[in-house]
Amino acid sequence: MRVQDVCSPAAVHIPLSCTLQEAARQMRDKHVGALIVTEHAPTGPRAVGVVTDRDIVLDAVAAGADPSQTCVCDVMSRGIVSVARDASLSDALQEMLSTGVRRVGVVADQALVGVLSLDDVLGAMALEWDLIARLVRNERERETTGSTQQPLSVG
Repeated sequence: MRVQDVCSPAAVHIPLSCTLQEAARQMRDKHVGALIVTEHAPTGPRAVGVVTDRDIVLDAVAAGADPSQTCVCDVMSRGIVSVARDASLSDALQEMLSTGVRRVGVVADQALVGVLSLDDVLGAMALEWDLIARLVRNERERETTGSTQQPLSVG
């Protein structure tokens, strides 16, 4: 399975000047746990980092920072760990493991085209494991009843 098969195709982004409160609202409204932080560039917004819900809670709020006055640039991770859109999930997981992140940017032709999260991978793998379990159950039933295998529905 490839990254492009399971990643979120659109990365939710916010400007570098955004406050933590605004970032938290975006996360809530878009149902995401991380935002790509961008700065203005002549060719359009350029990704410069990532801010996560954990960055906001653990690095800022728990330390006493005022979310309405603190800029995402103060707590974000600079740079974006990324993988190619056509990379295998195994390669993406290895990159996550080696860099200690739960989300990676997905790139194609030097452009950010999506985000892959550990939750995306777990969801895809759960579907695969469900199909395997159904196949094993069908085989077991066929062996015990002597019936022919019924086609599996996919989905």
